[in-house]
Amino acid sequence: MTTHHLVLQVPAASTLSPDLVGRISEHVQPLGLEKLPSASGDWGTHAVRLRDLGVDPHVARSFMPAIAAEHGVDWAVVPAGLRLADFKLLVLDMDSTLVAMETIDELGTASGRKAQIAAITEAAMRGEIADYAESLRRRLALLADTPERVLEDVYARMRLNPGAETLIAAAKTRGLKVLLATGGFTWFTERLQRRLGLDFVAANTLRIEGGRLTGHVIGPIVDAEGKRQALLDACARIGCSPRQAIAIGDGANDLAMMDAAGLSVAYHAKPAVRDAASAALNVCGLDGALRLFED
Repeated sequence: MTTHHLVLQVPAASTLSPDLVGRISEHVQPLGLEKLPSASGDWGTHAVRLRDLGVDPHVARSFMPAIAAEHGVDWAVVPAGLRLADFKLLVLDMDSTLVAMETIDELGTASGRKAQIAAITEAAMRGEIADYAESLRRRLALLADTPERVLEDVYARMRLNPGAETLIAAAKTRGLKVLLATGGFTWFTERLQRRLGLDFVAANTLRIEGGRLTGHVIGPIVDAEGKRQALLDACARIGCSPRQAIAIGDGANDLAMMDAAGLSVAYHAKPAVRDAASAALNVCGLDGALRLFED
């Protein structure tokens, strides 16, 4: 029978309370406690692994959400022996996952229509607009006639989410390829690919004419199914099973690719995405995903 561990972690600016760890241990009855290193090199102050739980994993999963939300702790129940090196592909969403913005909303600022565009984005992220392609077409139409130079302005403001570079570097060190799969735009993904050394990208191509956005994209829209297919295509190119892929995302548009992957992580995500994922990071950075693994 597979044994399981419970990983607990908090951001580097916080401290994991020993009393809280003790309280959780009383419920999940681990055989041991392993202190995990933080990015600053501290051991056990920010993350621990409760090894070989003495209760069914479902018991831990039902107990943890309320206490984690109360104390600002990220947690994950993972199979014992889970190793990053056993995976072959890391797939990341872009907007609000790899980067700390929704790029189409930022483009909307320049057009004076950010509020309208952001409202559509939020509804799509929550899954209230079932057809992502339609939601993107509606937002793009509001960007018609926006000057191309605005793309440069948005990219200049773009910041990676905490831990992004650490996660990508660790994945590549262990031999994984990295795919950026997004309903966003190639204008940004191509620059991120060069900057971060990403292996594959899948994104939408903006149609630009006369130095202005037309409000349309070239070719089929990369939607939830397009992102799932990008994962499958990357796996085929690498020669691995989709179960050897890790997918990280935050919105309803990521659910299909996360379902196809062997391991899925919801990053500061909507409730429906958190509920569907193998694990969730609600307070920690992207590098928190590394603590799910024993290598």
